[in-house]
Amino acid sequence: MKKTILSAIACTALLFSSCEEWDPVFTLENGNPSRYEDCPCPSQVVKEGDIVVNTTIADLAAMYTNGNPFEIKDDIVIAGRVITTDRPGNFYKSIYIQDETGAIELKLGKTSLYNDYALGQKVYVKCGPQPGSKGLFLGSYGYKSGNYGGNGMVQLGCEDPSGEYETAYMEDEYIISKHVFRGSPQDIDIPVPAVLSASQMPSKDATLKTCKYLGQRVTLKGLRYGGQTFTLLYINGNESNKNSKNRVFLSDQTWNITTWAMSKTNFLNHLRAGDWDEASVGNSGDYNYGTVGSALLSYVEETDPAFYENVHNDNDFKYSVNRLVFGKNTSEYIADGDELASKWIRYCLVRNANGYSVSQYFDFGGKEIQIRTSGFSKFADREIDPAVLSGEKTIDVTGVLSLYQGSIQLVLNNIDDVTVNE
Repeated sequence: MKKTILSAIACTALLFSSCEEWDPVFTLENGNPSRYEDCPCPSQVVKEGDIVVNTTIADLAAMYTNGNPFEIKDDIVIAGRVITTDRPGNFYKSIYIQDETGAIELKLGKTSLYNDYALGQKVYVKCGPQPGSKGLFLGSYGYKSGNYGGNGMVQLGCEDPSGEYETAYMEDEYIISKHVFRGSPQDIDIPVPAVLSASQMPSKDATLKTCKYLGQRVTLKGLRYGGQTFTLLYINGNESNKNSKNRVFLSDQTWNITTWAMSKTNFLNHLRAGDWDEASVGNSGDYNYGTVGSALLSYVEETDPAFYENVHNDNDFKYSVNRLVFGKNTSEYIADGDELASKWIRYCLVRNANGYSVSQYFDFGGKEIQIRTSGFSKFADREIDPAVLSGEKTIDVTGVLSLYQGSIQLVLNNIDDVTVNE
């Protein structure tokens, strides 16, 4: 990730660098969360009545129209109870707050937020300009136009100077302290998740006006495994993640992924076992580069000419590529230059290996639900019950209800929020 320099008069961003839908969580302890009043950081604790709330979350969200993020310049103040936690590692640098009308994401740009923002704690947000700070930006993440797209999630953050995203992280403690305030840590009231039916699921064009449950923690009961996963892999971390020849979609089947997500170790095990060798490189309609296990030689030579030359002429390099592609303890060895060059996708994915997010698809009364989990969560490699994978058993799940390009997603706080029905 790339950092930009922050000033006191403008919101700036920690920009995404590798993943369109999901970023990992690194959870570290940052002191005793019960001693907010003694915390040296300037993000204040306020008493009830110190800040006057004048706008509901739903009314704020209604000010946004797709594709038109904007700086809030009016004196708008919202408040809500925290409904997410990054302690298990499945949320990253943001929290969701909920009032009686709906919920919204605050892009705070810090890790270990659970130390400062406890589940059920009240949070106040001054959305407009403050002394030394511009107003926050209201935007959306995950909107896609067209028949195969739909709405994303409205969120509050800063202006993204790159223009790639509609909002960016607040990130700097000075900026956060001007806009975000915490209620008493003794005043904890965790909203009870609503139990929803399939008929209450949001449409692909839903907003808080048409589905007040968007962004809220809800419970869905009786979900049955859909027999497919979704994971998006990027071949080269230095290339645009929107470049077709830099992408591999693991979708429309299980690809032997039987865990909720994948740590780096789990990812490497799948890759070296050849589980994804048949996955095509590219976007739909542009599968012109071969597969993970057998890249087209013309594509490799054009994209990485140094690699192509070295696997044909440098025996030491051949040896190092074999060790990366197959693992240190394998007896398999490819000496032929063309055959080894065809393993370039595997080679790149091993070099860029990390924790990977996974969507596991479930059916909910005819509605498709993606349960989203991060490869950096503490439960990334937790195996899904075989009876669930076979369809023999269903699950009940509690998570944050969201949309990404019109698809319904449920993001878990913790794996304990999944119950297998006997």
